Amino acid sequence: MKIAIVTACHSGIANSIIAAGLLDKATAELGWEAAIECQSSVVDGKTLTVDEINQADCIVVATSKTLDLQRFVGKKVYVADIADCFENTKTFLEQAVAKAQTLDKITAPTIVEQPTSGTKRIVAITACPTGVAHTFMAAEALEEEGQRQGYEIKVETRGSVGAKNQLTADEIAAADLVIIAADIEVDLSRFAGKKLYKTSTGAALKKTKEEFAKAFATATTYQQDAANSTA
Repeated sequence: MKIAIVTACHSGIANSIIAAGLLDKATAELGWEAAIECQSSVVDGKTLTVDEINQADCIVVATSKTLDLQRFVGKKVYVADIADCFENTKTFLEQAVAKAQTLDKITAPTIVEQPTSGTKRIVAITACPTGVAHTFMAAEALEEEGQRQGYEIKVETRGSVGAKNQLTADEIAAADLVIIAADIEVDLSRFAGKKLYKTSTGAALKKTKEEFAKAFATATTYQQDAANSTA
């Protein structure tokens, strides 16, 4: 059995990478051959080639965002929410292959994102000592909760691969709120004059909704001559 897999999530950080790893491991355990395209903003991934698509018996798409699937027209395709593959990945793959249907241009399925009002603009930074799990998972949590609440949000990650998804001066200037979820020192000088809220990556990950409420309620204007790092 040869399959091709695509993983994607809103921020292209934690969920897409985690899903790709789980699916790669599960296909190996099943004795299948898999070509995997992990759409990520922090890891340089490969795009499925035409040959990989043509040779695949099935295309499995695990995503939480809108994707253009027209390149898979004529192939057996299974589309599911990315969270569906986390609990029992081998069973997920077996069901995907069993339920996949031939895709045509008229019925091409996509995961449709809900429109957001964009009433508030938020920028954030996540960082942890190792720059791996907590950094990216906290970023994912902040982006997904922000989008769920209808905010425009962008999160810069300070990880083991350097700063990714970097905030621009224009994005910072337009932001109504800055959230710093960090367990290490972060230079905050570029946020002078902005409403800023500091928290930990753990709180941002585990109590995301509550942290948003706290941020809007307790954020204070950052002064450049104050301490420019998180505790």
